[in-house]
Parts: sequence; C-alpha cells; structure tokens
Amino acid sequence: MTLYCLNPACPSPKNPNTHQYCQGCGQELLYTTQDYLFRDRYHVKQVLGEGNFGRTYLVEDQNFSNRKRVLKKFIANFQGQGLETAKELFKREAKILDTLKHEQIPAIYDHFEDKNYLYLVEEYIDGEDLIKEFNREGQFNEEKIQSLLKELLPVLDYLHQRNLLHRDIKPDNIMRRRYDGKLMLIDFGGVKEVSKTRGTLIYTPGYAAIEQMTGHPQPASDIYSLGVTCIRLLTGYFPDNNDENDPIYDSSQAIWLWQEYLGKQGIKVSEKLGFVLNKMLENLAQNRYKNVQEILEDLKESPTHIQALETATHLSKTETKIANQTTLLSLMRKQKNLVFTICFSSGIMVAWLVKYFLYSSSSNLVFFSKILDYLALLSIFIVLVSLGSFIILLIKNKKKQTTIITATSLQPSSMNQKVSSSHYSVTTPQIQQPSANISNTQKTTPTKKSKKKIISSIKDFNFEVITVNNQGKITGKKTRKNKYFTVDLGQNIYLEMVIIPGGDFFMGTPVKEGRDRSQERPQHQVNLSSFCMSKYPITQAQWVIIMGNNPSEFKNENKPVDTVSFYDSLEFCIRLSEEVGLDFNLPSEAQWEYACRSIINPSQYRQLDGIEIYPPFHFGDTITHILANYNSTRTYRQETIGMYQQQTTEVGSFSANNFGLYDLHGNVWEWCADDWHETYENAPKDGTIWLDGYDQHSPMRGGSWAAFPFYCRCGTRSKVQRNSCSHYNGFRVVYNFKKNT
Repeated sequence: MTLYCLNPACPSPKNPNTHQYCQGCGQELLYTTQDYLFRDRYHVKQVLGEGNFGRTYLVEDQNFSNRKRVLKKFIANFQGQGLETAKELFKREAKILDTLKHEQIPAIYDHFEDKNYLYLVEEYIDGEDLIKEFNREGQFNEEKIQSLLKELLPVLDYLHQRNLLHRDIKPDNIMRRRYDGKLMLIDFGGVKEVSKTRGTLIYTPGYAAIEQMTGHPQPASDIYSLGVTCIRLLTGYFPDNNDENDPIYDSSQAIWLWQEYLGKQGIKVSEKLGFVLNKMLENLAQNRYKNVQEILEDLKESPTHIQALETATHLSKTETKIANQTTLLSLMRKQKNLVFTICFSSGIMVAWLVKYFLYSSSSNLVFFSKILDYLALLSIFIVLVSLGSFIILLIKNKKKQTTIITATSLQPSSMNQKVSSSHYSVTTPQIQQPSANISNTQKTTPTKKSKKKIISSIKDFNFEVITVNNQGKITGKKTRKNKYFTVDLGQNIYLEMVIIPGGDFFMGTPVKEGRDRSQERPQHQVNLSSFCMSKYPITQAQWVIIMGNNPSEFKNENKPVDTVSFYDSLEFCIRLSEEVGLDFNLPSEAQWEYACRSIINPSQYRQLDGIEIYPPFHFGDTITHILANYNSTRTYRQETIGMYQQQTTEVGSFSANNFGLYDLHGNVWEWCADDWHETYENAPKDGTIWLDGYDQHSPMRGGSWAAFPFYCRCGTRSKVQRNSCSHYNGFRVVYNFKKNT
C-alpha cells in the first residue's frame, strides 16, 4: 500500500506505508494524506489524476464558501532558460484559457507560480469522462456517436474560430456533466494558437494526426483526434503504450481498419456515418474536412433520424390505440350501473324482436305482446339516454385519456431506439419499464379511498415583481395582483393554483440569445387558452401526502420534491386528480414557457418584422443570486458572481414573475408533458401537448440549483430520459379549464 501526500508542492508524494514522514516534503503523513491546506486558501481533498506533464487535485476554495475547484500542477522538466520559457508559455496559455467563455469548456479562476511550479485553478465538473462511461455501459452505438459529434463539433468550432487548437482530444478529456448530461471538453493544458512555426510536441499516441506529431498542428488535427475518439468508443479498442499492434490501425500503410473490426463483431454503421468518420480520419490533412461546419452539414443529411422517427410514429399510433381501449374499459368498470342498464334494456329489445318475428301471429300472447311492446319502447328510450350519458362521460375524461396516452406512449422498447443528441441519453443504465416503476410505488404506497379534497373559491393575491438591467441592478419594484384557488390536501397542506390568462406569445428564442441552440427555434406564435398552474414547484409535503414517500435528496417539506422521474410526476398527477376530482397534468412546453415569460405588454417587445423578442429571464436581461437559486459562479451578462447554494431552497424564497409564479428560474428542472422534438418545426400553435416525437425523452425547463445562468433562461430546453431520477429534477402541475360564457 502507498501513502500519497496531498501537498501539491511535494516533489515526490508517493511513500511506502511504513513511512511516518513524507520523503518528498518531510511533513507528517498522518495529516498530509488526509487533506492539505495549500497557500492558505485551497483545501486539497484528493488527487484526481497524474500524467507526464502534471498532477490534478480536487480542492475546496475557502475564499468562495468552500466551492469545489480543480487545481492543476504543471511539472516542467526544464532547467535554466528552458524553465523560464516554459513559465512564459504557461502564463500565455493561461491568459488564452481565461478568454474562453463557453458552457462546455471549464472556466478558469486563477493561475500562479509557487516554488518554481506552475498552477492552474479551474472549474470542477461533477461527472465522468467517456472512458469511465465506456467501462460502465460498454461500446458506443451509432446513435451515441452521432450525439457526441453534434455536441462537441460546435465546441471545436468555437475554438477554431478563435484561432486556437486543443491538441489532446481523447475520451479521457471529454466529460459528461452529471446534472444535465452535457458533454464538456476538458484539459486545455496543450491549447495553442494556430501558427506556421513548429510548436512544442504535445499529443497522445493513438489519437494524434501525423502533422501534429511532427510539430505542425492545425484545425484539421483536432478533427482527426475527434474522429479517432469516435472509432475507439465504437470498437472498444483503446491504444496501449506498450502494445505496438493496434487491430484497428495499420501503421505500415496508414490505414484505419475500424469498419472491418466492427464487421467481425457483427456490427454495422450507416454509410453516411462511415463516410463522415473516414473523411475525418484521412491521413493527409488536406483530404480531411476543412472545417467543422462541413461535418455538421453532412451529419444533417443522415437518414438515420428520419427512419427512427417513422418507426417512433408507427409505434406511437399503435400504443395510442391500446391506451384508448384501456381508457374505455376503465370507464366501463367505473360505470357498472350504467353498463348494466344498457345491457338489460338491450335484452328486452332483443326479446321484442324475437316475439315480433317468431310469434307475431299468435293470439295466445296478446296480453304479453302488449306489455313487451311498451317495455321495448321504454328500453329504446333508456338505451338512447344511457348511451348519451356514456358519450358525455367519455368526453369529460378526455384530459385523463390524454395523460394515459402519454404514459403509454412513453414505455421504452428495444424496437424504438432513436437518434439521441444530448442529455442523459448515454449516462443512464438500462431503462426500466415505467409500468414497473408505477407498480413499485403502488406497492409501497397503496392508494387510499378518501373524501374529495376541499377546493376554495377563486381569490385575489398580491405579490412583488422585481426587474433588473444587464448588470443585475434592480431597476424597478412593483406590486401586482392575480387570482388563484387552493386545494386543501389535508394536514394543513395546500396546493395553490394560479390562474394564467390566455393570450398570444412568440415561443422560442432569437439566434442572438440562443446562440447555436437550434432546438429553441424557429420562433413561432402560439395562442393559448387560460389555464391554472401551481404557484410553486410541487413541494415535498405535497408529494408525501399524495404519494406517501419522499424520494428527495435535500429533505425539507417546503423545498421542491426532487429525484423524481417523468413517470413519477405523471403518477402524482393521476393520483392527485383522483383525490381532488379535477384533471391535473404536467404542463405542455408552450404552457410552461408562456407562464414563465409572463409578458403583460407584448407590444413593447415587438420588432419591425412583427415578431416579439422578449428578455431571456422574466425579471429582465440577466439573473443574479438574489433573484434565483442557480450556480452563480458564472455570469450571464455583466452581473457579479454571487453565492452558490449547492442545493435546493424552499419554494417562494425569491420574487415572483408577472403572473405570480415562483421559482421558474433555477431550483429544480421541471418536467413537461411533451415528447422531445429537436426543433420547433411543425409545433402546435394552440399550446397543447406535442406528442409523436422522441417518446423516451421529455423536455425539462427552467434550470436547477446547479445550472449555469445560460441554462436558466425562459427559452432553454433540456432533453432528458423520462426514467431519469436526478436530484436536479422536479415539476409543477397545471389544470386546464375554459371559463363559462
């Protein structure tokens, strides 16, 4: 066993377990192996990794409420002028890194020199690299590879547009952020400006292009390394420094053999993906893609998405038919008396028909015949009335039917594997059937037969609305009024439902706000009827009284319930509907965004082309820690960095929006009822739930306590697997109604 000294300044941290004092720095190992306070600021907790050029530590920054950071120690094996040159290069690269502001690149917080060693402090990413993901889940399939390319190519483009090269792209340097499943490009120790001069040789064997290994890297070199990363994850073969025989690369002929290797495993990829990867892997740089945009264009033409979507549509129609039949049977069970009346009356009518055709001339049955005639007429009337009542009940159950259809269409199937482009699509273990999830919940929490909950009359309530400028400074405070009603759930626990007035709005974001997020476009006008939405995300107290358990990570009855899947949230809506006697559901995406934006005066945002461009947050141009609970270690505009809570907060801790709704930015991501769609093309114009999409995923909205500002905008959409139970996930409910006229 080896004792590892956590002093970053220690030149030789590995010690035999027989030592009491570190052989590198001389300090007592009893203390330095547990933790270490470095430079009176960074509390070193553990070693994350060690390589040829340095060592990486997980630290807590005492100057910023013990926030987690990554401390990187750069070990320069130079002396004299070589060491001074290395220091200058390190400082220059640190300044370059400080200019990078991208949500998929870790932020840089500090860099310094200490005892001839160079250090870098950067953002800590809670997640796992793709090597660990591979070890956990196995070889990547084609859908995962397409998802990887679509997520990382824009990051490469961001670097290349700034004349920068990463120079060390490999699975170890790609992390999947845990809270939203987003891929992050890490380890920029080899970042370099594009130059014609020969640079320092930095590369990983088995991933680097020939021109990079000879000291002349260019943007095509990063494209090559990303291509190699893809085929390594596809084939499951990773280079070993001691293994000269790479089964997927013939070094004597400079030819990649990855497709032949997959063929021996009985695995095929589409012609389009094969073409894209092989062009990325061309031996000569001039034969590769010239830039990232060319790759993205070729990937768009892939037929895989179209075929998968057709399969999904076919399955969705079949499952919808089954769900409709299930709903009809359920209604028949509930209305046993009505069904019996229809059947009994129909029996009398059948007896009358038998009498009419078989015994019409019999004189012995005159008295009986007259009675039967009257009964038959009465039965016809009863059947018509009963059938009419049954049809009315079916219409009234339309919303609940929609809910059941949604739940049924979600059930994962091995036949329904569609193209996945982001969040959680590859980080979650094998999907469980939602029906199993629901049955487990029912076993532990049997549904209670109880009296209907008490619903109050509609009342007024007042609330304060705050607006800010792009620096986060408060520019206005006003008191507003809206209407709501409450549902008494029992034990002094109430569900407050705010009335959201109907109206028109432009859903989605302009290019300037959404940057490269095409999933938030095209902007389109939606007309919504009025509906009610819960004032806050569903709390733990509300969840417990309906469901009987508390799955939340951050326990507190007034905090939002977290660690709930889409199916869990849907089951809550069903049980709540049964207990209250109203049809509750998850909001559609359009309802959620409309309620979040809460635009009172649309005309002030109208452009010359007639489209309305709203602020990114309901309180204005930016977000601050006094307005919402989110990861405020990064900024959105010109506001200052704020306090990061690192957990959920009680609902209603911050100011409301113009409709009187709270916690729409941050705290917990909120489930929507729709299937996932990659863009808003052909989206409904009436705000209804949008099905016939990726039915194993749903959109989540609003960001969470761990989300950076960009992900807390009104227009942000996050693609999440419906069985995901994360401590970032929560939801709120809606009740759809039409006012009497």
